[in-house]
Amino acid sequence: MGLEFLGLGFAIGIGTFGEAYVVKSVIESVTRQPEISNTLRTFMIIGVALVETGIIYSFILGILLWIKM
Repeated sequence: MGLEFLGLGFAIGIGTFGEAYVVKSVIESVTRQPEISNTLRTFMIIGVALVETGIIYSFILGILLWIKM
């Protein structure tokens, strides 16, 4: 009964760490090569948006499971 919420919590947590890793990598790349910051910013926004959709889907699934109970 509570294991599905535990799994959803892990999915949201792992997604959050994924976003943090993407941002950390972009910051490190910009400090090494500042001239490509515009390109990296575009890729970072796309990458974070893709990770965020998984987190939002997990959140919505959690709400639906909570309502079902």
